[in-house]
Amino acid sequence: MIKHKLYAKGEYVHALISADQNPNILFPVRALIYDVKFDDVNPQYQIKIVKFYDNIYFLKKWFFNGTFKRNFDKSTKTKIQLVRANYRDVNALTEAITGESWEKYLIVVDSVFCTKTRADQIELFNNLQSFFIELKFKEIFEFANRSVYSKGEYYWHTKGHYEKSLKKFLGDRYPDRKNFINELLYNPETYEIDSSEL
Repeated sequence: MIKHKLYAKGEYVHALISADQNPNILFPVRALIYDVKFDDVNPQYQIKIVKFYDNIYFLKKWFFNGTFKRNFDKSTKTKIQLVRANYRDVNALTEAITGESWEKYLIVVDSVFCTKTRADQIELFNNLQSFFIELKFKEIFEFANRSVYSKGEYYWHTKGHYEKSLKKFLGDRYPDRKNFINELLYNPETYEIDSSEL
């Protein structure tokens, strides 16, 4: 059963979109719903972007040359093939994708990544972004804690040493959640990995 708000064709929403090649990099946008595919589990919207919230530097680095799902049937893709040097600011980019060729820049997004208000979008984005950042903290420890790297410059011998370094690095931003470090650095057993891959 769907527990989040659904929207109709022609409504404006705030959405989080991501390119196929970098699914963990989310771009917050304001968009017009061009078409809707209703589904009992996960409805989808085909959207026309009308506003970006990232700066042009970030968009040039991560949005340009991104590939996005364009249609509900997954048969066609939206490719952001734009020359970075031609766009000095976000307004120029917005004009390019909302101009005469706007239909080739339609993007499909899952309904769970859409909100009605900017405030709700910010909350959703921040929660997801914090999760992705914590994944990076975990990856750093896993790469730097490998036994074959024990003589490496960034090697941490134990989880406790890494926790101290992370606390020093984050300062008052270090989460006060109980068992944060254990949850952050949890390593699944091999049988759990096998189960998740089936």
